[in-house]
Amino acid sequence: MSAPADVVIGVDAGTTSVKAVAVDPSGAIIASAGSDPIPTHAPEPGASVQSPLAIWDALSSACRRGAATISPSTRVRALAVAAQSGSVIPIRRRTILDGSAEDGATEAVTWMDNRSQPLVEAWGATIAETIRSQSGWMPSPGLGLSTISWLRATAAVECDHWASVDDYLMHKLTGSWLTNPSNAAGMQFMDVSSLEWSAELCEIAGIALSTLSIIRGSGERGGTLNISSARTTELPDSLPVVVGGHDQACAALGLGVTAPGSAFLSMGTAWVLTMITDRAEMASLPASFNLSPHVIPHRWTVSQNLGGLGAALASELPQTSDAVEAALGSQPPSADDPYFLPAIHQTERTGWGELRRPASPHDPVARIRAVMEACAFEARRAVEEAAPTVKVSKLTVVGGGTRSRYLTQQIADTVGVPLTVRADASWPALGAARLAAESLGWSPDVASAMPSTTVHPRRSPDDTGERRYAEYRRLMTGARQ
Repeated sequence: MSAPADVVIGVDAGTTSVKAVAVDPSGAIIASAGSDPIPTHAPEPGASVQSPLAIWDALSSACRRGAATISPSTRVRALAVAAQSGSVIPIRRRTILDGSAEDGATEAVTWMDNRSQPLVEAWGATIAETIRSQSGWMPSPGLGLSTISWLRATAAVECDHWASVDDYLMHKLTGSWLTNPSNAAGMQFMDVSSLEWSAELCEIAGIALSTLSIIRGSGERGGTLNISSARTTELPDSLPVVVGGHDQACAALGLGVTAPGSAFLSMGTAWVLTMITDRAEMASLPASFNLSPHVIPHRWTVSQNLGGLGAALASELPQTSDAVEAALGSQPPSADDPYFLPAIHQTERTGWGELRRPASPHDPVARIRAVMEACAFEARRAVEEAAPTVKVSKLTVVGGGTRSRYLTQQIADTVGVPLTVRADASWPALGAARLAAESLGWSPDVASAMPSTTVHPRRSPDDTGERRYAEYRRLMTGARQ
C-alpha cells in the first residue's frame, strides 16, 4: 500500500507515559509510538510528583519514534495533544533567571498527590458548594484548586504562573500559555457554564486570574511548533499546533461518543463512566458525578469513577478461559449466589472488596461471577443515578474488561442498552488526532477505521436479577456509611 500524502499527529500525554499516533485523512492509523515510563516520586507521605522536563522528554521521544516510522514522502500537517488533568506545575520566572530551570518549571504535583486532604476537609460546606456549583466538581485532593491552595498555605509557594500538563506542553511546543475548557475543568478555577475563569474560585486559593493560562476552544489553532521544539520532536518547523483537550474527553471524541445520551465505559485499571449531555446543569446532578466541557462545542461530559472494579477483575480474569466463560453462562444467577461488594475493607479478600456469603474456594466460577455481577450492577447504578441529567441510550466500552464476552453481555443485559465493544487503542491520542484533522477540514472517522462488535441485551431483568440488584444496593448502602 502506498504511503498517504498527508497525516496529522495525535498525542496522549498520560500520567505514566506518552503515546503518539499518525492518522491519515480517512482516520486510518499510519504510525504509532510510545515513550519510556515517566518516573513518579513520593518524597513524603501522600506526595506524588514528577519532573516537568521528564514529561516533556516523554512527549518528545514519542513524537520522534512515531515520526521515524512515517514515510519521508508523507507530510505531517498538524499536531494536537490530549492530556491528563488535575496535575499542577508551578512556574517561577526567577528560576529562569538563576538558571535552575530553563522554563521556570521545577516540579509537577500530580493528580495522585493527596497532601491537600486536610485543607479540603477544613473548607466546610459553604465553600464546597461554591466550588461544586461553579466548577462542576466536588472539592477533592488531586485537583488544581486544592493543590494550589495547599502549596500556597503550607509551602508558601508564590508563582508567576500556574499551569497543568496540557498548557505546560502547549507552551513548550509553541511558546504560548494556552489551555482548553476540558482541561481547565481539572484546575477547578473555571465556571463550567461560561467556560471562563471564575474570580470567586481564584479568590478561594488566593491567586490572580492573570496567573492562569488563556482558555481557548479545543480544535482551534493554538500556534506553530517553534524551532527548538521542532528540533527536539523531529517534526516540521512551524507545524500547526491545534488546541487539544482532556484525555477522557478526547477519548470520547475518538470513539465517536459525542451525541447527548451516548456514553463510554472505560474498563481498564480504572473504571470510569463518561456520558454526554447538551446541558451544563448542576442542580439535578448527584454529588458523586463531575460535569466538564466536552472537546466539541455545546456538549458536556458527566462522569464518575466506579471505584476498584479494575483491580478486582485483574485478580480474577487471569483465571478465565473458554471453559470458564462457558461455565459462567451455563446457568442464570441464583438467589443464594455470593455478592461481591467493591472498594470495601476486605474480610476474606484484598483491599478492593469483599464477598458476602463467601463462595467455596473450590468454585472459582462463583467468585468470578460475583465480581462480574458487581461490575454490571455498578454500571447500572451509575446510569440510573445520572438519569435526571442525562439518559443513556447507547454505551461504548473499551479496556481490558472487554476481553470477557460474558462480562460485556452482563453489562448489556443489566443496563438494558446495546454495547459497542471497541478494540484496544490509544483513544485519547486518536481523539486528539481527530481535532487536528478537523482543523484542516478533514472528516476522519477514526472509530469506524477500528474493529468493533455490538452486544445487544438478550434478556430483560427477571425477578431473581431484580431482587439481587436491590439486595446489592442495600448492602452497598450500608457498607458506604
